[in-house]
Amino acid sequence: MAKKESELSMEMYHRIYRLAMRKINSNQIAATLDLPVSTVKNVIKRFFADANKRKVKGSDNDIKKRVSVENEQSYLDIYFPHKARFSVVDLNGMVTKKFDSRLKTVLDDILSSNKKIVALRMAHVKSIDNTGLSTILSFYSNFLAKGRYAAILDPSTKIESFIKENELENNIPIFGTEKALEEHALKIKAKKKLSGR
Repeated sequence: MAKKESELSMEMYHRIYRLAMRKINSNQIAATLDLPVSTVKNVIKRFFADANKRKVKGSDNDIKKRVSVENEQSYLDIYFPHKARFSVVDLNGMVTKKFDSRLKTVLDDILSSNKKIVALRMAHVKSIDNTGLSTILSFYSNFLAKGRYAAILDPSTKIESFIKENELENNIPIFGTEKALEEHALKIKAKKKLSGR
């Protein structure tokens, strides 16, 4: 049964807020969080109504403090923006041991799906640890073993040093733009067709 707004946890409100602040469409937020669209729209409407009241009552510094507290919380949000030629898994937050079961569940679902090309977008990843790295590398090797293609897309500056230290680019393709990823993936797909694999 779909959750009503009154049944949502504080974590769910935070997740809706973060996605809404990134200007993600309410239909995508609802699909990502497995919530009714009407519930998501009502929550977003209340957020912005409350924000307008706070602008009148509180100073800009008060609002900035509240936003910085929100940004310090640990979380991992995963959603799937629609793309025509390949699938994108948008990771937001912490790709760490704390959220590893959520990440594994999503990646396992993708492994059992019929998706052929998958990009793990990491533009909004705030941190990654060895557990998160291991999960991503395991997904990549299993996906590759099925004759499919996966890559990391647009890693955030916050995880660049981790990527370099662990020489991740030697283990999984990394691209800065969707266009570069798409061109490379389609070349590989064409080569496989020509070789009859």
